[in-house]
Amino acid sequence: MLLQITYQDKATQTEKENTIEDILKIITTLCIKVDSMDNEIQKLKINEDSQQHDCKNAKLSQSEDFKNPELKCDVGKHLKTHNICLNAAAGTNKQVSEKQHNNTNLNQLFEKPFTPKMSRNTLTMEPQTSTYADSLQNEIKLYNHVTRTYIENIYKIQTYLNRNPRSTTTKEPSQDYLTQKLQGYNKLIAQPKTNVNLVRTCYNYGLLNTVYTYDGEEISGIPKLHKAFITYKRVTKRNLFYVKFYTAPVEILYEEIKPPIQVIKIGLTKDMIIPKDIGQQEEIQKIEIPSFYVNKRIIGISTIIQELSNN
Repeated sequence: MLLQITYQDKATQTEKENTIEDILKIITTLCIKVDSMDNEIQKLKINEDSQQHDCKNAKLSQSEDFKNPELKCDVGKHLKTHNICLNAAAGTNKQVSEKQHNNTNLNQLFEKPFTPKMSRNTLTMEPQTSTYADSLQNEIKLYNHVTRTYIENIYKIQTYLNRNPRSTTTKEPSQDYLTQKLQGYNKLIAQPKTNVNLVRTCYNYGLLNTVYTYDGEEISGIPKLHKAFITYKRVTKRNLFYVKFYTAPVEILYEEIKPPIQVIKIGLTKDMIIPKDIGQQEEIQKIEIPSFYVNKRIIGISTIIQELSNN
């Protein structure tokens, strides 16, 4: 019984010693952690101080830039064209700023005002040789291509009628063409056997006076007129017909051509009316053709109105 109690006391003592050792280990571990925390706190304080110092330097440099916005150079004071940027260090790591390159002072290039160089070739002015009359002539409008072509064509056909008032290819006086002599120009009178192309051309330019025909062959080059003639011929028994043209000639403007106005009358006749005065006339100059036919157009319109009122 006594031995058992002694053993228990020794066991209790051993447990107490183990507990003390554990407590000492815990205290030692806490001390080590406290020391490490102190070291980290010191490091954080150092980093904070360095950041505050860098920010302070950056603010001071910016304030100096605002206070002194001008730079001095050889020529004078000039405004800054750029700001100097400082690289702020993060923590304890400091970045090395790149080397600043100084700008070359280019103001010296413009000490004198820029003036363009004049060419050595001297300007020569030609003497004025035109007169006031020439300038007025240049302001006159010109006929376009269409009107010039029309003037050329009507000049040719009118000159042909004026210079050749009667056909020279036939010996029969009642065949082929002759002309009606009017004031300043001739118009075509087509007898049987007259060339179809000549009749059609004179009709298109308003230079056809009368056509005498038996079967309408002479006017076959004018389709609408030929069709009307064939219809008229079917209801008649006579052989000789006449086709009378009342015409207001063309009006030639600078940019357009007003076509001729024509009234056509178809009838029957026993004999062909041949003019007594058949002769040549002077050639109409090209430059006079527009004004010449304008006057004839006025006369032709009045003749047409009178003929329509009579019928």
